[in-house]
Amino acid sequence: MLTLSLAVRRTEAKARLLPSAFGQQKAMDSAVAFIVCGTLNPHEALPAALKRTLDAGIIDQAIHDSRSRHVPGQPAFQRDEAIRSGSLAAMTLMLAAKGQGLVSAPMIGFDQLAVAQAFGLSATEVPVMLVTVGYPGSANWPQKPRNAVNNVLQFV
Repeated sequence: MLTLSLAVRRTEAKARLLPSAFGQQKAMDSAVAFIVCGTLNPHEALPAALKRTLDAGIIDQAIHDSRSRHVPGQPAFQRDEAIRSGSLAAMTLMLAAKGQGLVSAPMIGFDQLAVAQAFGLSATEVPVMLVTVGYPGSANWPQKPRNAVNNVLQFV
C-alpha cells in the first residue's frame, strides 16, 4: 500500500481547496484537511518498501522478488489498487485522529481533477478522499444511527 497525503493547514491553501470540495465549509473550519492519494505506479516504490521487511528478516528474498514484480498494461487494476490503498490510508488516519481525541470526516464529494491541479499532483497520484480533522465543536452532529450488523454482514 503506497499513498501520498497532503496536509492542508494554511488558510490560503484551505481557500484553494474549498472550490474543489464543492464549497463544503468543513474544509475551511477544520484544523487540517488531508488530501489522501493513491498511486497508479506503486511498483516503482514497492521494492524499496519491501526491502525494509526483507532486511528485518520478516520475509525472504523469494517473497520480496515475487511481490516486487509489476504486471504492466492493467490500468483498471492500477486505479483500483490506488483507490484501495488510499481508502485504507484514510481510515488509518481517521482512527489515529480518534485515538488523539480528535474528530474526522471523510469527504468523497470533491472534484478530483480540480484538487490535482490546485495542488500540483502528478498524473499518477489519484486523489481518493479528503479527510478533515479537528477538535469537536458544539455544532458537531451527534453520531448518526448506524445499520444493524445483520443488515451489512452475512455469516456464511
